[in-house]
Amino acid sequence: MTRLPLRIHIITQEDPFYLPVFFREFFAHLPRDRFIVTGVDITPPFNQKTRVALARKLYAFYGPVDFVRLGSRYAVMKMLDLLVPGTLWSGTVPRIARRHGVRCGIVPNVNAREYVERLRGLDLDLLVSVAASQIFKEELLSVPRLDAINIHTGALPRYRGMMPVFWQMYDRRASIGITVHAMARDIDAGLVLLDREVPLDGEQNLDAVIRKTKRQGAYALLEVLGRYCDEAVQRVVLDRSAEGYRSFPGRDEAIAFRRMGFELL
Repeated sequence: MTRLPLRIHIITQEDPFYLPVFFREFFAHLPRDRFIVTGVDITPPFNQKTRVALARKLYAFYGPVDFVRLGSRYAVMKMLDLLVPGTLWSGTVPRIARRHGVRCGIVPNVNAREYVERLRGLDLDLLVSVAASQIFKEELLSVPRLDAINIHTGALPRYRGMMPVFWQMYDRRASIGITVHAMARDIDAGLVLLDREVPLDGEQNLDAVIRKTKRQGAYALLEVLGRYCDEAVQRVVLDRSAEGYRSFPGRDEAIAFRRMGFELL
């Protein structure tokens, strides 16, 4: 018999643009009588060690104009975070978590022994990755009583890896896949717990589509969590015959994307 409420811990990454959309929906609809969120921990963005390395990666992808637009958004958010009380503005993941009474911390290395041992002490049922930027090693994966699970906004196994929404639009798919799966040693390769398609409906703006899929991803994760409570989880072996791995797109892919009529921002 499943013990309730289930104790879950979330690991994500620093992202002021899209992950707040996910967590706003997630916490707004999470049944608090069925789940205890022991914390939300944040890893470095795209696992980049420095801000300079991150800026270079983003500049190569977005180009000068969109990079400045993105930087302006970031500056506004940092200003709001600095000047506006959390009761009036909760636009970042830490503020959203705190508004719902959930502790939020920064974790440079999720596989560090001290961090893994701290999680063991939380008596977790589920460990949840929401766009976490680091690979979970076996010791970390073994922490929860039930499963470590991941929400991936890409159809698996073809769109394993980074920036799956971009690559699905790049390949001119009519919809974006969302997959919730149990985590394994290989990236995006565990047993599938839920998969669904979100129609694009002609949308050509990557920024808007990512926001849409983050919102739908929150609902998908909530559905899977509910199945754990009800002992109704169905695990499907991933067919890896059509497997692919996508890395972070660069300048050439971004140029080709725009030539197809798509927009990045």
